[in-house]
Amino acid sequence: MGAFATGGIAAEMEKFEKLARGSEESCRKAVKAGGKLLAEKLSDAAPIRTGGLAASIKAGAVKYSAADGYYCEVAPTGTNADGENYAKIGNILEYGRSNMPARPWFAPTVDNAADEVNSTIRDVFQAAQGEG
Repeated sequence: MGAFATGGIAAEMEKFEKLARGSEESCRKAVKAGGKLLAEKLSDAAPIRTGGLAASIKAGAVKYSAADGYYCEVAPTGTNADGENYAKIGNILEYGRSNMPARPWFAPTVDNAADEVNSTIRDVFQAAQGEG
C-alpha cells in the first residue's frame, strides 16, 4: 500500500483561510462600490426636465440571497413635491405611455456602464482581499 505525505502547505492553507474569513466583507464593499458607481452614471443620464429624479437615484443597502449572491438595488427613491414617486416617473420616461413616447435612459445606461461597474467591483474586491 502506498503512502501520501504533504509538507510545506501550511502557509498556503493559512492564506486561503485568511481570504475566506474576509470574503464576506470584501463582497459587501465591492458590491457597494459598484452600486454607487452605477447610481452616479444613472444620475448623470436622468432626464434633466424631471427635476429631482437625478438626485433621487441611490444605491441601496447590500443584501445577500442564496439565489443571487450579494447585490444592491440601484433605483430612484422618494417622491417629488407633488407626491409623485420618482421610480414611477423614471418608469414612465423609460417606457412611455399612451400620450408620450418612450425616452429610454435607464436600461441603456445600465448596459453602457456594465463593464466599468464590473471592473470596479472586481478591483475593490481584490483590494479588500489584499490582492490588488
